[in-house]
Amino acid sequence: MSTQLEELQKKKMELENALRSLEQKEKTMGTSVKIIEEKQAVQELEEKVKAKRAVVEQLESKKRDLENRLT
Repeated sequence: MSTQLEELQKKKMELENALRSLEQKEKTMGTSVKIIEEKQAVQELEEKVKAKRAVVEQLESKKRDLENRLT
């Protein structure tokens, strides 16, 4: 009986350790996923800003050309 009890207690301890390890990994992975999602969102916004800047620069250039024709 005591051998069986010791084996069960050992197994329980191993499982508790495995659970703690997995919970920590889950937390770490969750944080990593959030960081990657934020990086992706920033990258998408940077691309939109770059595209919008190009449009604005084209409009500014066209405006300058039109203004120069008026003078």
